[in-house]
Amino acid sequence: MSRAAKRLHVTQPTLSRQISELERELGCALLVRHSRSVEPTEEGMHLVARASDIVSLADLTEDEYRNLGKVVAGDIRIACGESSGMALVADVARDFRHRHPQVRFCLHSGNAAYVIERLERGLDDFAVLFSYPGIDRYQHVRLPHTDAWGLYLPEDDPLVSRETLSPSDIAGLPLIASEQALETDELSAWFGEHLGNVRLAATYTLGYNAAVLAREGFGYMLGLDAMTATGMGTGLEFRPLWPPIVAHIDFAWRRDARLSNAAALYAAEVCEACRAKGGTGRLT
Repeated sequence: MSRAAKRLHVTQPTLSRQISELERELGCALLVRHSRSVEPTEEGMHLVARASDIVSLADLTEDEYRNLGKVVAGDIRIACGESSGMALVADVARDFRHRHPQVRFCLHSGNAAYVIERLERGLDDFAVLFSYPGIDRYQHVRLPHTDAWGLYLPEDDPLVSRETLSPSDIAGLPLIASEQALETDELSAWFGEHLGNVRLAATYTLGYNAAVLAREGFGYMLGLDAMTATGMGTGLEFRPLWPPIVAHIDFAWRRDARLSNAAALYAAEVCEACRAKGGTGRLT
């Protein structure tokens, strides 16, 4: 408590009193007090998370008003999954920042639920989404890149000899899949009559650790192409599904969002880049 007070430039009794007043106001204990230390309660940890969101949103709002109609500056926040389809978003960001060096890009990576939550709560300006069923709720442009679904497997696995994998090849294998993967209509339909035989050994949100599990022979990672390195020296190989399933990638933002000057200009440039490279190149 004393170290915290010193960091906040207040006295220790003042900080203790402020926390006690906050606990009375919220009607719960925020800290467990020991003789020489304190630790947060579950309610205290919840407050930390909420306070972080509030501070981030306040900073974003201040940034928007500070730069409104002025120089192109401030943060552009993007929530995204893992995909090589981010290349176009990155290319546009590189050129944009070269012309507007006062802009900073903030990337937040996660699964679809994480990305949508950040977008809906106004914590991020944009989201990069993969075959998201509710995409029409948002203003969006479709990127020219698509990702193919397939299986990551150890390099010495007998299935490596196959060029593609069918539902009957995969049914019964211990699968490592994203939390949303098997809930998608496309994958469920692809498994068809074999869906009841699917064995889910583990779930993941981002692919790095899932790839480690696959490499060590724990199971077979169901995911999008180019999520992780494969080939010589990696211990992993990738085989696409057949019949093929591809994921479309959309760059999206809330229809009711008031974008900063920098974010609005960036969105327009992503749209133009999509049009130049064969995507929809239009807002929908």
